[in-house]
Amino acid sequence: MDENHAQTKHKSPSGRTKMISLSRLSPNLVGDFWGGLAAMLVALPSAIAFGVTIYSPLGGAYAAYGALAGILGVTALGLVAPALGGTQRLITAPCAPAAAVLSAFAVEFMQGGATPQSVLFLLMAIGLLSGVFQVLYGTVGLGRLIKYMPYPVVSGYLTGVGLIIIGSQVPKLLGVPNGLGFWQALLTPDLWQWQGIVVGLVTAAVMVGAARVTEVVPAVILALGAGVLAYFGLGLLDASLLTLEGNRLVVGPMNAGGSFSEAFAGRIESMKSLDLTQLKSLLVPALTLSVLLSIDTLKTCVVLDAMTRTRHNSNRELIAQGCANLCSSVVGGMPGAGTMGATLVNLSSGATTRASGLVEGISALIFALILSSFIAWIPVATLAGILIVVGLRMIDREPLRFIQSPATVFDFGVVVTV
Repeated sequence: MDENHAQTKHKSPSGRTKMISLSRLSPNLVGDFWGGLAAMLVALPSAIAFGVTIYSPLGGAYAAYGALAGILGVTALGLVAPALGGTQRLITAPCAPAAAVLSAFAVEFMQGGATPQSVLFLLMAIGLLSGVFQVLYGTVGLGRLIKYMPYPVVSGYLTGVGLIIIGSQVPKLLGVPNGLGFWQALLTPDLWQWQGIVVGLVTAAVMVGAARVTEVVPAVILALGAGVLAYFGLGLLDASLLTLEGNRLVVGPMNAGGSFSEAFAGRIESMKSLDLTQLKSLLVPALTLSVLLSIDTLKTCVVLDAMTRTRHNSNRELIAQGCANLCSSVVGGMPGAGTMGATLVNLSSGATTRASGLVEGISALIFALILSSFIAWIPVATLAGILIVVGLRMIDREPLRFIQSPATVFDFGVVVTV
């Protein structure tokens, strides 16, 4: 019987090969599926929060556009970047540097008297230019140089972005009307809404303490759930919180202020009113954003290499990231980068290939379509609480040791300057 069995295997090598391939493929597919799904659960709430942060300066009705921009960003980046990139397990999604640069830009132009429609187009143009710059970086071979940027410069960037995020989220945590800056919000306590503060503090506390309780469910998911429960718990005491229309404490319906297609059409229409000065003003934020996104991506790739004993192709990855940001901006989504948190969740969940990134992009779109009514009820203070914790974690405290030695005081000066 053993001899016949051996002959059977010998006479049908293609069948045996097929069986071996399937046995190897199945674990990969399962790991990539769960990894991509877990990564989506981490990336999607953060992306919605980032989108709301960027679009809120345009007016309360545009917060829903921001949520949708975050969703479209997760989808487009998740589908395009892994399809063109070469780094296994890397998850690309909207990120904090993009939120910091674009929200600061939106505030500046709205304060300068620009219309919301023109700012919508300018935000899209910044994303497009940033993607073009990234493709150029990869094409001319700058990928190998960007990751060697001096540590004090990178530290200053990360800390600066973290501080900008915290400053932009404090007014949302306090529940003050849109348009008030950090100091204005702090100095007008009569405008604070204690319900939003309670919800934000509960969210931040769960975000910080979740990892000490369980690592099975990502902290951002637990924090999001805790914030929503706290909000509806307060709604039992104040019935006005359970009204969606005109409620500035929640994201609001996804069709607030008109359809997203109308907003996109408005962006194209606003092209007619652009002048050369406005176009020139896009270069600095686009260049800054492209460098930040590239550093964020390559930093994540280096960490992945160390953990998986692999080696990524920096230039190919930058081209892929640039193309992904181009596609995301065209469809109205946020730009992004290879994100550390979602990538590590993807890795720890068993992902082994780039297919996990595709799963993350597809599942984000399906999840958002099914639960769009739930997204409308997400408290703005919950998203603010999540982002404030993210901003605090981005602040690099290592440079504080630079002031302990005269030899490194200059490095500390570089960090502060950046």
